[in-house]
Parts: sequence; C-alpha cells; structure tokens
Amino acid sequence: MPKTMKAAVVYADFSPRPGYKLTEAELKTRKVREGNRVWKNPSLKLEERPIPEPKPDEVLIRVKACGICGSDIHFIETDEEGYMIYPGLTKFPCIIGHEFSGIVEKTGSAVKWVKPGDVVTAEEMWWCGQC
Repeated sequence: MPKTMKAAVVYADFSPRPGYKLTEAELKTRKVREGNRVWKNPSLKLEERPIPEPKPDEVLIRVKACGICGSDIHFIETDEEGYMIYPGLTKFPCIIGHEFSGIVEKTGSAVKWVKPGDVVTAEEMWWCGQC
C-alpha cells in the first residue's frame, strides 16, 4: 500500500471583514461560523498527504470516485473584495471532496459493520477540519 495519497486542499487568509466580531472560540480555533466574513484569497492545491491510520471507530477508504460539490466550489469563488462566497462553518486549510465511493482498505478495532474489501459510498457534511 502506498504511504501517501493525493488531496485537494483549500487554503485561505484569515482576514475578518471590518466590523465582524469574532467570538472567543473563533479567535482560538479559527473555525468560524460565517466563512464569507472571515476568509480571503482562497486557493486550491493538489498535494500529497500521508495516509492516516484509522482510529478505533474509523474506516480507511481507498477512494475510487469523488465529486466536488457546489459547496466545495463556493470555497474557491470570491466576491469583489476577495472573500470566499461560502457562508457556512469553515476552517482552513481544508481537504475538500466529501462525496465519494471506494473500497474499505482498513478498519479500526471497534468497527463491526464493514470489512476490508467492502465497496462503500459516503457523503459527509459534519467535518472535523482535518480530513
């Protein structure tokens, strides 16, 4: 098995709009509720990333097909001031592509509902900001 994988990673500048009041949590974590009011100059890069080891309740999937949805595109689109147009919860850098299918490569010790070799599909909107 290879040691790295390709990932589409979005980067952006943390630059709150004038007048936008960041919460204490947003300041600390840089995970903001209104991305279009904070993130500026987004860019997309294709990078090699280490393949993660699944935690006990996680599944590692070898992705065979992945969609880039409208929300992902809005991470890159900007307004006339250079702010991203996506208005939701955001933290960068972020690996995009949350609609995918593939084959289970490995499972964590607590996973009982799939096994290596199973064909699966997923659509994930509750994100950790790490994957």
